[in-house]
Amino acid sequence: MARLNLINEETLEMTWNQPIQGITMQRRTLLKCATGALSMGIPTAFAQTDGVTRLVVPFTPGASNDLIGRMFADALARRTGRSWIVENKAGAGSLLGAEFVAKAKPDGMTLLLCASASMGILPAIRKTMRYAVERDFTFLARIASSPFALVANAQLPVANLADFVRLAKSKPGGLRLGSSGVGALDYMGASMMQSQLGIDLNIIPYKGMSQVLNDLRAGHIDASIVSPATIEPFVKDGSVKVLAVLDKQRSALMPEVPSTTELGHSKLIVVNWWGIAAPANIPSDATSTLLKNMALVLADPSFLESLRAKGFEPAVLLGDQFAQFVTADLKVWRSIAKQAHIVLEN
Repeated sequence: MARLNLINEETLEMTWNQPIQGITMQRRTLLKCATGALSMGIPTAFAQTDGVTRLVVPFTPGASNDLIGRMFADALARRTGRSWIVENKAGAGSLLGAEFVAKAKPDGMTLLLCASASMGILPAIRKTMRYAVERDFTFLARIASSPFALVANAQLPVANLADFVRLAKSKPGGLRLGSSGVGALDYMGASMMQSQLGIDLNIIPYKGMSQVLNDLRAGHIDASIVSPATIEPFVKDGSVKVLAVLDKQRSALMPEVPSTTELGHSKLIVVNWWGIAAPANIPSDATSTLLKNMALVLADPSFLESLRAKGFEPAVLLGDQFAQFVTADLKVWRSIAKQAHIVLEN
């Protein structure tokens, strides 16, 4: 087994005395999980000494979803001294990979990079599912998130969210908002925005975000909901403007843009998130060991900084807190889907 440079309890205390932007769980909860193994003398590597841990990424290689999975797997491999591999199983909008892990042997050796798509959006809108979010998974750790932002083309006569709402109410169905497709997170976010802000938008589904951005910059559509990392170059060249970040706090990429929560819309949250799940009913010792190792990685400032450098915002939740978050997230999207009558046939 490779030599490990473990973070001890004193180091963790020093780490958590420093401000780490984006971590949303309580300090002592993470400390308890991360240092429990050290204080009790339990190894921080898996109890097994052979085999390979497989992290299934239900997306194609190269995308942001794949990147964060590989970053976390690499960090865990270095932390534990064990072999971790990333296996891409894309298809059905991330459902094939999620189903594969749901049905895998529950031994803690096959894990899933889960995200808002596979655990929130698609289960809320698909007519039938071959796995149940609440029944078929053990939720281990949320790693990071990426908020979406409401953006408008440069010619639209609005300067902020309040202006946008007033304009939308003055011409019901008149504002054209482009989305990357029915059932995508931006499409669902637009539906949420209509419901919570009491406005009527003309939501136009495209076949991908690149087409949305082209039409937005050209003025063929009025607005869209896009991640700050995606829209940042167009903000700099002045072709689009950002009206609000749809999150509880401001985005580190656009600190000058207010969040919907600070603007008085605390439930208007549209955030892509990523975490790690295992099949349901994995052994308690495997769960405990996985949580301890993940907590140590997620308390490491260098790993958190590497996430930020790639455009992710650390948003750590462990164990039961993560499971509760997933349940609440799914409930929100089910409600939006029902109100907007959004159903995807299989």
